[in-house]
Amino acid sequence: MMIQRSILLNAKKESNYLLKNHGHFALLEHYLNQSDAFEWVLATIVNKEGSSYRSPGAVMLVNSLGQSYGLVSGGCLEANIVLHAKKVLDNKQAQYVEYDMREEDGYAAELGVGCKGKIGVLLQYLTLQHRELFTQLFQRMKSGVASYMQQAFIASDEKQEQLNHIALLDSKGQWLMSTAQEAVELEIESLSRTITLNHSHRNITVEQSECSLTKISAPFNLWVFGGGSDAVPMVSMAAKLGWRLTVVDHRSSYARNNVFKDADNIFRIRPEDLFNPENIELLKQFHQLDGAVLMTHNLTLDAAWLKLLHQTNQAKYIGLLGPLERRSNVEELSHIDDRAWLSRVVNGPVGFDIGGDLPESIALSILAQCHSVLHNRSGLALSGKFINS
Repeated sequence: MMIQRSILLNAKKESNYLLKNHGHFALLEHYLNQSDAFEWVLATIVNKEGSSYRSPGAVMLVNSLGQSYGLVSGGCLEANIVLHAKKVLDNKQAQYVEYDMREEDGYAAELGVGCKGKIGVLLQYLTLQHRELFTQLFQRMKSGVASYMQQAFIASDEKQEQLNHIALLDSKGQWLMSTAQEAVELEIESLSRTITLNHSHRNITVEQSECSLTKISAPFNLWVFGGGSDAVPMVSMAAKLGWRLTVVDHRSSYARNNVFKDADNIFRIRPEDLFNPENIELLKQFHQLDGAVLMTHNLTLDAAWLKLLHQTNQAKYIGLLGPLERRSNVEELSHIDDRAWLSRVVNGPVGFDIGGDLPESIALSILAQCHSVLHNRSGLALSGKFINS
């Protein structure tokens, strides 16, 4: 009884944590930590027509206690999916369910769902083979590499067992593993051709089966240079987005572990020591970052880190705190002659003009800009209007 109570308490803690983040990385981490304690069902959006809250590839997990993690809608369809998941748990057979928000007498319409589209959700019973596959997928995400997940959601009567299988491919479409006993080479070859088009999701017909192919990208890797108190909301907000966070500051009174609880890594290192032999693992991670924010409040330190970021040329986004005059001083101290790179990658003064001077407002402004760059978006209002114009 005490063991079961402990499991339930831990599950509740994990559930509260995951409510902050519905990304693949956090969901897989939770599943792998709890896979032995419960039976599990994976629900995946495998296709859609028209408008929907979540896109194909979005997932949620349901365990044998009826607890769910993740979202495949705005929260309106999840209760019904849990009911279908119970059937999958009972029968240990996959099930494909469609929700058509365009039908006036449909379940989604009864809920008053605003999106006028249709989504198809595949529910799969997770086995030991699935855990092995997800372990490899999780490690690949942790290493910063992308993968593809292939799932059949419509198959002929004699091939219904295919619906419960998942195949894992690398970013080039090469087969890694499958929960099925044998991989179908023709299937993998066909999907490889699709991957070359670099779609985040695509449905194709393979041997009379309808298959979903979803790109599973690693979480964005953001490094914050400067561990002052104004960096705390930056790290906390970015963690809620599902990003992996690294805080760097060599100063002993900065970047304290008890303050930056959401950081995945805290490194106490000077810029000039980055290439030392004992820091080879740190340097490897430095080469995997997607974005960086320079907020040491020290011109020399910001310039030194900017120079190193230019040398690796890995960051898609660099935010530099302070006004234009400070940016000029930092760039001058960095001795970077590559003006095109500075103009393209460095954002300073950093952030969007949203008002507010509190650390939380500044963090929101910076992360919104960083988010738009990493997602290749314009950062303009979705209405097409200029705000407050």
